Amino acid sequence: MQSIIEALEPNVPYRVRTRLGPLITRLGRTLGQPEYRLRDTEYVGTVQQPLDEFTKTLQRHGFEWDPLAWYHQPSVGSDPNGSWAYRRALLADRQIHVILIAHSPEYIDVFAHEEYNWLRHPLKHLRQVGIKRKAGRNKMRQWIESHGIEVDVNSRRRRRVTDAVKDLRKYLESLIQ
Repeated sequence: MQSIIEALEPNVPYRVRTRLGPLITRLGRTLGQPEYRLRDTEYVGTVQQPLDEFTKTLQRHGFEWDPLAWYHQPSVGSDPNGSWAYRRALLADRQIHVILIAHSPEYIDVFAHEEYNWLRHPLKHLRQVGIKRKAGRNKMRQWIESHGIEVDVNSRRRRRVTDAVKDLRKYLESLIQ
């Protein structure tokens, strides 16, 4: 029999969020801190793959869609497109939490942190106790690279500056010629 979490898989989370979100928010605010701002130290990198393809890879390797991680606020202003968790065992002490932000059909920004497993430590998880941002980022970056997936680790800000400098150089070269 299919569990309720499997039935809700990531193709319908936003509809579920709009219906259950206010209730979950009230409960979360009573017990902890449901809103979480992603930090630069959690930025794993940018993957040049469609979102569906990357999430299928995550699923094949033991990552599970995380139905409770609904309130992640990226600094880049886009809403997250997926939240995944990896645990060595269902009731493991800690988990790697991965947040995906698809900026286009061709690329995804990946953020990650290590945290308490919400299944084993729901209050510690909800209160955001013991989050290890750099450790989670590094483990996820290593995982991506070990699976032969290219990841650009330069921040979006750095890539924009680099691209602007390249464009300026090309423009100046065209004026000289």
